[in-house]
Amino acid sequence: GFMTTIHKLLPREVDCLVLGGGITGAGIARDAAMRGLRCLLVDSHDFASGTSHLTSKLIHGGLRYLEHAHIRPVIEGIVERDRLLHTLAPNLVSPMKFVMPFDAWSFPKWLATVCGLQLYGLSDLVRDRRWSGGILAPGLRRDYPEIKPHPFCISFWDAQANDARLVLASLRSAAREGAFLCNYTRIKSAAFGGSSWTLQLVREEDGYEWTLQAGTVVNATGPWSPLTAEALGVEPKELMWIKGSHILLERPARFGEDAIVIRSLRDRRPLWAVPWENRLIVGSTESRYSGVLREARPTRDEVSDLFESFVHYFPRLGVTRGDIRCAFAGVRPIIAQSSASENSLSREHRISVDGHRRLITVNGGKLTTFRLMAQQTIDKVLTLMGRSRIDRETKHRLQREILWPGVTKSEFGTLCSRYAADFPAASRVPGLIHHLVRLYGRDAVLILEDMRQAPSLGTLLCEGPPVTLAECGYLCRHEYVRHLVDLVKRRTSLYFLADDPDFEILAKIADHVAPILGWDAKRKVAEIAAVTFEYGADMASVRETAAKKEGDKSLPACA
Repeated sequence: GFMTTIHKLLPREVDCLVLGGGITGAGIARDAAMRGLRCLLVDSHDFASGTSHLTSKLIHGGLRYLEHAHIRPVIEGIVERDRLLHTLAPNLVSPMKFVMPFDAWSFPKWLATVCGLQLYGLSDLVRDRRWSGGILAPGLRRDYPEIKPHPFCISFWDAQANDARLVLASLRSAAREGAFLCNYTRIKSAAFGGSSWTLQLVREEDGYEWTLQAGTVVNATGPWSPLTAEALGVEPKELMWIKGSHILLERPARFGEDAIVIRSLRDRRPLWAVPWENRLIVGSTESRYSGVLREARPTRDEVSDLFESFVHYFPRLGVTRGDIRCAFAGVRPIIAQSSASENSLSREHRISVDGHRRLITVNGGKLTTFRLMAQQTIDKVLTLMGRSRIDRETKHRLQREILWPGVTKSEFGTLCSRYAADFPAASRVPGLIHHLVRLYGRDAVLILEDMRQAPSLGTLLCEGPPVTLAECGYLCRHEYVRHLVDLVKRRTSLYFLADDPDFEILAKIADHVAPILGWDAKRKVAEIAAVTFEYGADMASVRETAAKKEGDKSLPACA
């Protein structure tokens, strides 16, 4: 069967073992494979299952870091953002306009930001005629009538991406270059013996164990980094865990396409209200976290703060607590610092090399700069191996070669028209072909073919993006799906975008993918229960907040 074939394919010896299948590890595996290293990436859970699918979905220079004079990360962020937008992932990363209203009294502190805008404006976005600038009150009222009146605001451009899809695209690029990928695989034992590592690895689903020799090991497990270090028998580096909570609102029709920067009523820190598909992401709070990493959830107070701050800025939209569709929290690994406020902590990354043990640890960093972190990491791996780092041509490829599925702006239109002509039934479903080509490039044909063979697989599963059973089937065959939660939360975003991912949708999906993944009836029930449990845990604080409000009628809506 399929699994035994996989056993034969598993490598027994690699130049580089990458631990962690979030955005950092995925970028490192792509970089290593493109430079001709034999590379295996393992994750003890699913790919992108940590912080990488729980971000604000923004690709940004980090304008607000200027407030704390963190200049270098901003410049790196701008360069990498533009690279993703124009060359590396134009199909997955799209430009987004941000509007930041000001109360006059907070102006001096933001002078830095206004100067920063000039820096922001010098970037690549200008070539698409996207200028930053100021808008005075009358313009603000005209263009954004829903925002509470402010004396003026500034606007600037950044970008948005589906974080989990960006991880998968990087992983598939790595696999195309020859990297091996294993999710749900943990380290049973690890020992360093003079010139290489010997590790026992165990795969969750069938208990299969094998021994691996690795020339170098890269620890890219983000917040889990100290725990991974312990599993490798190494002294852990100090990390701080910062939890970022978000709420997802039903997207009000009148909100428009632009993201708005608001301030928390509680501590005045900047929050984003960002349109994403049929939702509005409002986030994120920042607080220190010390609990179990996989159980990080928004608290009742955080949900209230995000919701009340939003309503305070948009009193006319008529948004109620009943419009909160989901809440989620991700934990960011931040290098231990002595800064007093969570807000002013630097997001810079640090790559530490333990030459004795041929171990490299990547800490800190953010979604936007994952490619740069990967390049710097593999430079260090090659130095450890005593190999020359990089020739000009490979460097060019690392910086310019488009991530899988490789759809450039010019090809995009051509492919869409071709498939619309070839699959007339699918072309009648609004946005379907566009959605498939954007995410899967030429592979869209496989999904469209399935729909042609069995038209029932072409029905849309929810109100948001046009996700179908055919797409779910494709993902189970090609993207290492092991559990239903992998499919609904990370390969697609149905978990976040379907209204109350109800039992009916989940059962429909489970019925379709069970034969592909070899699930029996009992396993199907367990998989559905696991998703429902997860969603219940994410929604607990939302339900508590709603109940608390119901019981306390004396409070005005934006107290």
